[in-house]
Amino acid sequence: MNPGVNTPIQAIADGIVKDVSATDDSGLGVYAIIEHMIDDRLVRSLYAHMSEGTLALEIGQPVLVGQLVGNVGSTGQSTGPHLHFEILLGGSKPTDPFAWLTERVRPDDAN
Repeated sequence: MNPGVNTPIQAIADGIVKDVSATDDSGLGVYAIIEHMIDDRLVRSLYAHMSEGTLALEIGQPVLVGQLVGNVGSTGQSTGPHLHFEILLGGSKPTDPFAWLTERVRPDDAN
């Protein structure tokens, strides 16, 4: 058993749920896309391959930073449990999520 399975996934920022799939019928498996306005810019965050039955969001739902999105799983085209996480600038342009988040997390936010 992988220790990462069913680890809770939290939203990176306040936003609105734009798309979800609660079933394992796509390459992304169970996923959610949340739309945010961050630094006066449209940003979408994508969370994929979640465990079936754990998606905690619905399309159109407001989301708060830290709110439960779902749990880590291995649905869709996946060879093992993990969180597939993307940051899409302007809603569609992929960017390195680690670098993008690192620039925006302040030390006092981590406590």
